[in-house]
Amino acid sequence: MRTRLVLTAAAVGAVALVMPSALAAPTPVMDGKKVKELVLKANGGVQDHDDDTASLAASDRVNCAAPRCAVLTFVYKPAKGVKDGLMFSATWTNPVSDIDLYVGEVGKRGDRSEVAHCGGAGNTSEKLYVAASDLKPGKTYALVADMYRSLNEDVTATVAFGPNTVKTTVPAEADSAVYPVNCTL
Repeated sequence: MRTRLVLTAAAVGAVALVMPSALAAPTPVMDGKKVKELVLKANGGVQDHDDDTASLAASDRVNCAAPRCAVLTFVYKPAKGVKDGLMFSATWTNPVSDIDLYVGEVGKRGDRSEVAHCGGAGNTSEKLYVAASDLKPGKTYALVADMYRSLNEDVTATVAFGPNTVKTTVPAEADSAVYPVNCTL
């Protein structure tokens, strides 16, 4: 009887160790009918990465992780008849904070390749639009909010099906000459 109790306790312990990963929420599927929008809320704490600008080292921020970045992963699988692309946005309250927005396609090993990014400053929002023709149905993508500079900032980032609402104040030829501008207006 004692052996059964020990074995039962060991089995329950093993299940308890496996259970958190087994109960992890599945990657949401954006189809434009049932799921039209996903929202990520995060707090950037207090961070300052201004020294990155002075560095000549290449950076791959689309692959950064917490605590520097907050990531929302999803599967892009538009339902029949859904033609819109995806609008990505991030908003916060303090213009001294600087949250940069990245979109990446997730590879088989979990690494991300950049699809688009916005890295402006002096504002409280950023927007990116990725056309449906630039997305692959059935592929996994990630919205990455980089807390480049955060003064304990609460960030709300969204990905939603819809039309392109990014302003085009700066002509396309000049936008991104140094930094992207339209995505910060």
